[in-house]
Amino acid sequence: PNPTQEYAEMFPWADGTPFDWDKTAAEGKLDEMFVKGDRVPGQKMLQNRVYTRDPRMYETMGVNGALMGLDYSSGTTSGANWEAWVGGSDASQQPATNTGVWATGYRNLKYVGGEFFRRKNPQWSWLQLSDVYLTYAEAILQDGGSLTDAISYVDQVRARVGLKGLAECNPDKNLTTNKENLLEEILRERACEFALQCTRYYDMVRYKRADLFERKLHGLRIYRLNVNGERTETPWYDTEQSSIDNENDERFYEPNKFEYEKFEITTGARIWWTDGFDCKWFLQPFPLSEVNKGYGLDQNPGW
Repeated sequence: PNPTQEYAEMFPWADGTPFDWDKTAAEGKLDEMFVKGDRVPGQKMLQNRVYTRDPRMYETMGVNGALMGLDYSSGTTSGANWEAWVGGSDASQQPATNTGVWATGYRNLKYVGGEFFRRKNPQWSWLQLSDVYLTYAEAILQDGGSLTDAISYVDQVRARVGLKGLAECNPDKNLTTNKENLLEEILRERACEFALQCTRYYDMVRYKRADLFERKLHGLRIYRLNVNGERTETPWYDTEQSSIDNENDERFYEPNKFEYEKFEITTGARIWWTDGFDCKWFLQPFPLSEVNKGYGLDQNPGW
């Protein structure tokens, strides 16, 4: 499935501090929620391009304004920019009608082999060192150990991608003394580290988080703005970027002003969004054929 806006908001800023949609919007900085850079006279593409969020975001999903080519070894990017706005060369009109791979404003990149980068089919990472660290941190927390020790293992995972310490970046959550808050941060960290690796679902099941299952999901609808602040539903990279040579023409320059709007995902709505989450879904049913063999296998409750 495509990542959703809620999923994207789990990824912090590049320094490790939490991303807050409302705060960012109030500061007028939603344009910088993925990428920022300078528009230098005579240069079509943004200069001094900075990826403003947790690097794991760009490894996981395609986002508006990021460059398509991603070297998974060095983390460097190159090539054309993702045009996820309505009418952009990648998203076309699909975000406006809530269909297609860009329906949520994001698209999956993790474990995509060959489609864009002509890479061989990737191998699935069944166990990662970061999984050991985060699992151990959770075990320390649940066994009554030092929360500071638990945080130290989380911080080793964060340090790999240049994020500052968890407690330092969340001073209002009292993570060295508040077990519940620290658990929430560990689960969020797992969601970022193991994005789209079938981990989040089982974490939600382990802790019987019906509240998270019932949470309605949202997409991100993006509109490109011209110099007058008007919406412009046209592509850029393979059209204006390549056909306009006049640097005094606004269309010469890579777009850097957008409107970002959240919208509720209704296509393929889950029953637990409308009728509530049934606790029987925390377990899967055994095949009835096995239960009927009569060797003592009891069906899971509710099935």
